[in-house]
Amino acid sequence: MKSNFFIFIFIFIFPLTSNAELILENKFPKNIQGIWSLNCEAGTQVHIIGKNSSLWIDEDYVGLNMSKTSEVQGWTGYKWGELDGSYYYFLKKNTQNQLMELTPPEEWDGIDYSFLNSNDFSIYEKCDSIPSIYQIIYGEIVSLMNSKLIETCSDDSNPQACITETFNFLDVSSNGELSIAELTRAARILIYFTFIDKKTGEDRDIGFATYTTTSLFFPAISKILIGNYDYDNSNTLSLKELYTDRVADLDYQNLFKDNIKGLDPSELRKLIENLDFFKSILIN
Repeated sequence: MKSNFFIFIFIFIFPLTSNAELILENKFPKNIQGIWSLNCEAGTQVHIIGKNSSLWIDEDYVGLNMSKTSEVQGWTGYKWGELDGSYYYFLKKNTQNQLMELTPPEEWDGIDYSFLNSNDFSIYEKCDSIPSIYQIIYGEIVSLMNSKLIETCSDDSNPQACITETFNFLDVSSNGELSIAELTRAARILIYFTFIDKKTGEDRDIGFATYTTTSLFFPAISKILIGNYDYDNSNTLSLKELYTDRVADLDYQNLFKDNIKGLDPSELRKLIENLDFFKSILIN
């Protein structure tokens, strides 16, 4: 009799505890993807929602968040990660083509969704474009959101695809090579995530100072980086060059053939002389 009682208690409680955590496995619905703001005309705040990410920008804060979603009672729930923890938000589009946003109460248990019936929600308007000042400052981050990079690299089963897609994203000119300007762009994105994203106060000010000066000094660093891996003297970097000595199954013979095709006779002569010089050192 006691065993039946415990089985009954287990069956009754288990469904409740299994819903304590949202299962986030969907993309943001297409009808809420886009550019939203509390006031589009003011141009001081914007919330950009993509397939698997969202970007919030205002005068005091900027943050890029990667998250899947879950459908709950007609609302789209997702998790926003901050430096001090994670928070849930719920979105829903109303009949006026506006975006409603609700947040769970403090100390939410993850089970009680009665707050979704509340009228205490924020309202966002659909905007035609991102405020120009934010597009100028955060253009690379917006482009990252619109690319396939986030979705591709979210799949841990294929790291090679992530590397290739990262290179393709950085290769703005689509010529299979990374120039000094493209490497500098990559540095700006890296500095954004290191020093600016979701930072506040003095940390944010320091991050912006670093971000704005990157374009001044990093081209020189990019030249040094290219000088270390530019095996065909093209003043650019290819993915094959970056892989050299680092990928066991790389076809080095074809890589060498491809690289010397672009050399003019004087450069080829210099390459041969250098090879003879190293050969003499090894022999002696």
